[in-house]
Amino acid sequence: MPWSLLTVPAFRALWLGRLVSWTGSGFAPIAIVFAAIDLGADPVDLGLVVAARSVPNIALLLFGGALADRLSKRLVAVVSSFVSAGSLLIAALLMLTETETLTTLAVIGAVNGASAAFFGPATGALVRDTVRDARIGDATVLMRVGTNVGLVVGLAVGGAVVATLGSGLALALGGAVFAVAGVVFVGLPADSARASGGTTVLADLGSGLGFVWRTRWLGAAAALAFVFQFAFGGGIHVLGPLVADDAFGRLLWGFAGAVQTLGLIVGAFWAGSLRGRVRLWAACLGAGALAIPLVLLALTITTDPVAFDPLHWFFWISVGLFVASIGLEVFTVPLDIAVQRQVPGLYRGRVISAVTVASLAGMPVGEIAVGQVAELVGTSTALIALAVLVVTVATAVAVHPRVHRVDAPEARVA
Repeated sequence: MPWSLLTVPAFRALWLGRLVSWTGSGFAPIAIVFAAIDLGADPVDLGLVVAARSVPNIALLLFGGALADRLSKRLVAVVSSFVSAGSLLIAALLMLTETETLTTLAVIGAVNGASAAFFGPATGALVRDTVRDARIGDATVLMRVGTNVGLVVGLAVGGAVVATLGSGLALALGGAVFAVAGVVFVGLPADSARASGGTTVLADLGSGLGFVWRTRWLGAAAALAFVFQFAFGGGIHVLGPLVADDAFGRLLWGFAGAVQTLGLIVGAFWAGSLRGRVRLWAACLGAGALAIPLVLLALTITTDPVAFDPLHWFFWISVGLFVASIGLEVFTVPLDIAVQRQVPGLYRGRVISAVTVASLAGMPVGEIAVGQVAELVGTSTALIALAVLVVTVATAVAVHPRVHRVDAPEARVA
């Protein structure tokens, strides 16, 4: 792993800021979802509360990408970090004063998601500006590792705080962490906004989307990412906590999430060592590994709890999440490197935001729809259906002619 990149001041500030920010991101979801359950949310209510963060995040991502190409990326990173901090601190105050409702919880999640829509494209577009072109691959892998380490810490500590001290304190700690991230981003070197050449924001958005549309293999891969997020949002974010609450408890579910993110770290290291050799079509098959934890969650419901210790289900579900995360990174890292290498600097923020929208759009759809489907057909059946969907789409994208011909590091617009 090229840790020597951290000796570059600009890259170090960017890497540390994202590491701290993603640690804060680990606190928020688990605190919000269990706060909603404590307030009496059923699967449909829970899906709506969780989706309240995802919808504005996706709706504003393209706009955030356009601003990242127009404004100072450092300014965007700093402001969005402090907005995230403020939203979680307000949520913490409401929880601790017992004035929180499902509606206020959803509104606060929406604000937090909106701020993330500006943070992601700005910091993602800065990677290529902080290192030499020859080290883009190494920098991309190192950024993924830092992001995932932050999530591991956030999920593990967040789950422990929720289980022992309550979701209010978890939200407060998450807000404090985001504030620290904002301070770290202040250390980024000043960057000037690029001239738009007289074009409007809408025109900038159109040109970025046009670039993605012309990249056929990228569109196919983004479709797979959509399905993955749909299944993950509905199966893991919504149905997972409900299954865990009845089977082995909230504390262990928080640690299962940390194990899942540990898999992202391992997967990022592995994918980093494979880049240049793994083909994108083969990498796409890695996304199908999400079927493993989905099936295990379904079996947790249908198996007689007397026959199997719930702790055994926690272990195997954690292993399944770990393997699914490795598969996701094997798919994602080659895709990220190709974007960094092939997209011109003037378009990078917009293209990153467009790809992110395509990959995340499935999250709120899954969070809203899967809970309602589970109400109709049962939680176990819904989980199995999601597993079949992920495997089917991963296979279809892998055999797509455009994808099959792409070696990610050498990909071209086609």
